[in-house]
Amino acid sequence: MTLEQLACEYNRQYNTLCAKIDGLRPLLYIYTGEDLLKLRRRIKIYYDMACECKRVSSLLCHYYDERMDMND
Repeated sequence: MTLEQLACEYNRQYNTLCAKIDGLRPLLYIYTGEDLLKLRRRIKIYYDMACECKRVSSLLCHYYDERMDMND
């Protein structure tokens, strides 16, 4: 697997996690109490995972660019 392919996979995971978050958001207006807290925690975990996937995807996409900048 190349770095580009791996970056694409991370980007696909980012999109999947964002879709899960979007699907859960309407429930924020319905749930209350302990269920609402659990939902918020779940959304936060998905959000953190999505951010990490996006960060890693970006790093992989620009991996060789950064290495070239270091050699200049």
